[in-house]
Amino acid sequence: MLGQRLHFNYKDIFLAPRIALSPKKIWIFTLGNLSGYIFYWVFSFIALIISGINVNEALYDFGLYPFLSGNGYSYVSWVMYYLGILFWFFSLLLSSSAVSSLTIKQLKGDNFYSVNDAIDDTMKRWKTILFSPLTLLIIILSLILIGSAFALLGKIPFIGSILTSLLFPIYFLGTIFLVFSILVFFSSFLILPALTGAHSEDTIGSVFHSYQILFNQPWRLIAYNFLLIPIIVFAMKILSWFFDSSFNLINIILEGIIGKSYLNIISYASSLLNIEFIINNNNIFQVLTSNIENLSLELLDFLFLFFDQLLNIFLSLLPSLIYKSNGGYISSIEIFSGIILSGSLIFIYLLFFSFGFSIFSVGQTIIFIIFKKLIEDENLLRSSHDNSDKTIEIDSSTITDSSAKILGLSSEEE
Repeated sequence: MLGQRLHFNYKDIFLAPRIALSPKKIWIFTLGNLSGYIFYWVFSFIALIISGINVNEALYDFGLYPFLSGNGYSYVSWVMYYLGILFWFFSLLLSSSAVSSLTIKQLKGDNFYSVNDAIDDTMKRWKTILFSPLTLLIIILSLILIGSAFALLGKIPFIGSILTSLLFPIYFLGTIFLVFSILVFFSSFLILPALTGAHSEDTIGSVFHSYQILFNQPWRLIAYNFLLIPIIVFAMKILSWFFDSSFNLINIILEGIIGKSYLNIISYASSLLNIEFIINNNNIFQVLTSNIENLSLELLDFLFLFFDQLLNIFLSLLPSLIYKSNGGYISSIEIFSGIILSGSLIFIYLLFFSFGFSIFSVGQTIIFIIFKKLIEDENLLRSSHDNSDKTIEIDSSTITDSSAKILGLSSEEE
């Protein structure tokens, strides 16, 4: 099996959209997004109900996109709400790990590696995906606690101020490592799926590689991701145009054949999705992180602002699957048909987002392969099969030489 040849530099990142345009990869992210969204939706409504909001009122106000904002909710509601967000995020990490497994197999030339194989392998490593960020959090919290404990020495009468002055260089160096660990924590979410999917690392190995990559290749990590983002935007913009064109064309065809009944159905279906709500409320990321920002440092404020702007860009790429009729009577069967059709529109939007996530995951896998080559001179695309072929060739030549000697001896005897 012939695999993909890489340059092991920035040129390889441009392969991400083509490799990501795969039904297997898009389907994995569609499943991950769907399961994460359902869990988020349920937990968000539970949070609203806990705060005393009527179910019918919540469904009318929020519909498919429930979220909490403001100060009128209890702490339990916020816990439930953020649990839903974290589960969705964890589903995306699992999906990204599975896509990374598919990507590394495809780059090696194994196109028979199935979706079920990728999901099965990922579920065997779900603990690594969960506990690696938690381990980094424990390291960060431990550093804070150790620093706080040493700071208490300053309260000792008479010698406290002297000890603080003497230990200040240690405090300073420890704080540098703390800031670096925080950066490793955030960057680990880029690297972690590739570590588990493409390299099958355990928790300790994933944490070690997270520190190693950020320490050895910080500028490449930043530069490659800043190169990957516009590639994703450009590819999704093209896909959005195809979706819009296909949606308008199919509306023209079905409207001409079916008539007003179809107009009522598609109009009701698009009103249920209410995509305009998402587009007009594209600052929702600020709402989700408002409680965290109050506790953050300037660095974290910058990261939240960056992700908020990034989210605005991606929401602006959404295909406009919206159709508005002139109103009028709509029958019960048309309402029921519209509800069914809205499910298809949701699926289309999930496919759109999943393609973007697929490019991102493939890109991170390629970046990790490049880093392994640059840091450790290890080519992850070179399979054990290649090495076994070399061994066989050596063994065959040795056997041939031995056979020749034996045949030579036998001929001499004759």
